[in-house]
Amino acid sequence: MNNPNNPIFPYLPHDIPLPLPTGGMDAIIVPVFHILLVVSFLVHIIFINVLLGSSVLSVINNWIGHLKNDKNYDKVAYLLTTPVTISENMGALWGVAPLLIVSVMYTAFFYSASVMNSPQWLHIIWGNVVAFLISYLYKFTWHKLENHKALHITIGAIAAILFLSLPPVFMSTVQLYITPSTWTPNTHFWDVVSRPDVLFRLAHFYLGAFAVNGMFMLLYGVYKKSKGQDLEAANILIRQGKAWFLVPTVLNLFVGTLTFFQFPNYGIENFYSKGFEVFIIIAVISILGAIAILLKEFFNDNISPKHAYLAAGLLLVTLISMGITRHGMRISLLEPAIAQMQKQTQEYLAAVEKDYKEAKTKPVGISVAEAANLSEGEKLIAKNGCTACHAVDTKIVGPAFKDVAKKGYTPDRIVKLIYQPEPSNWPGYTPMPPMTNVPKDEAEKIAKWITELK
Repeated sequence: MNNPNNPIFPYLPHDIPLPLPTGGMDAIIVPVFHILLVVSFLVHIIFINVLLGSSVLSVINNWIGHLKNDKNYDKVAYLLTTPVTISENMGALWGVAPLLIVSVMYTAFFYSASVMNSPQWLHIIWGNVVAFLISYLYKFTWHKLENHKALHITIGAIAAILFLSLPPVFMSTVQLYITPSTWTPNTHFWDVVSRPDVLFRLAHFYLGAFAVNGMFMLLYGVYKKSKGQDLEAANILIRQGKAWFLVPTVLNLFVGTLTFFQFPNYGIENFYSKGFEVFIIIAVISILGAIAILLKEFFNDNISPKHAYLAAGLLLVTLISMGITRHGMRISLLEPAIAQMQKQTQEYLAAVEKDYKEAKTKPVGISVAEAANLSEGEKLIAKNGCTACHAVDTKIVGPAFKDVAKKGYTPDRIVKLIYQPEPSNWPGYTPMPPMTNVPKDEAEKIAKWITELK
């Protein structure tokens, strides 16, 4: 709905919302929805981070092992294929929960964004399936293709590239549904994915993914070392894990700040008014603690498991805080939009009720005797139900036919408007539904009759 009176949300649809399935327990169920959304997303994103990071670093270590003819790097690459396949399964499974909750709580926004981003939004499905199958091919042909490393590395790289191609589609849809102030009648995927707010969020996400995977590699290496297994490979995991955690995390301190200030001003103001900035402070303090621990242990391959677990715990605190921050920004951005949409809904329902009551007081039917004197055009508009909303020279629900004639439309234009109405042509009237039931030849005769009205 084009609402020129609201400069912030001019294209919000009016919505007649269904109640949340609370069973009358709104005070309990609605907060639970918010908690489940944050928790399910956090579990999902941790698996996705490990999936993306491990898929890329497996290929990198496979290539390094091939160049150096070092079996230890090859071993690291092979070890990283297991978290890829496990995380792909778990990430997809846990990803269903936040999508379902979002589609229930923010239906009009999520649905609208999905439509605007189609068909690229469907890439999440086929891209994920193909990447999943290729990643299994990469893992289970490891020994068979041992003497064909170029082919094997290519297979792994294709899987990694496909996995990396999914976040831009997902991120553009998410960013679009939480920023309805950016909607236009012509918004589509390529517009959204190239926006600064989406690009910054993508950079923030990819850096975060490699940082989380770096912590996973560190813990994996510490675990292997504690069991006395694959000691050289474990050392590589520990070294790479610390580096892949520290570098992206330090960069993200700057990128994350820039990302935050890409959101619309009204959302940032609402965010601060609700006190969500506390969780940003907690996240920054905890991640600085993790950075300090690993910087101190950076050149120590025999890092204390206690220190590694403490750094991982601080990272988890950061992730939880950022998850709450993310949800806080979603609430802050959508709250005024929801209020505006509810207002438009009430206005729409009031207009429909008013038009209905007025229509009931006006005679729109015709008698048999009157029908005998009607022109062919008048008979056709009565036959096709047009007189339920229109009269020749008076407004009912829709405009009078003579008012339509005054617009100067051609017959072809009127036929098109019968099948594809444009409510923006008649502001203040109840939108007309498409009259696809009218046969083409009858629509043409009706259109000709309208243009001949004086």
